[in-house]
Amino acid sequence: MKTFLALDGRMGRLLYAQITFVSVILLTLGLAMMIFPMMMSRMNGIEVMPLGFSMFGAILLMAFGLWSLITASIRRLHDMGWSAWWLLPCAVPIEIVAVIAMVVLSLALSFLPGKAEANVWGPAPA
Repeated sequence: MKTFLALDGRMGRLLYAQITFVSVILLTLGLAMMIFPMMMSRMNGIEVMPLGFSMFGAILLMAFGLWSLITASIRRLHDMGWSAWWLLPCAVPIEIVAVIAMVVLSLALSFLPGKAEANVWGPAPA
């Protein structure tokens, strides 16, 4: 669980890929939990599960997925010797800038190797 929630330390590429995969699945499930009951209740008048419970669960899933994705990205940036401030362009409200920043940063985090020696954020991951 520490792997998903910790902000300190470093993370290798393989663990980053695994956590990113799990986080994307959590975000997708949360989105499905948010959309599916609303669609069913609007189209058929059938309430699959109470809408409030569904929304609460979906928000929790999406919050956990987003938090684990952000913390994994920060730890991966630390492994490469970069500051976490490199994530800031991904939060720019101009959509094209944010999308380009996310694509470039995710490619860099996925394929660039980390520093072999210890840096400010700790020793190299095993």
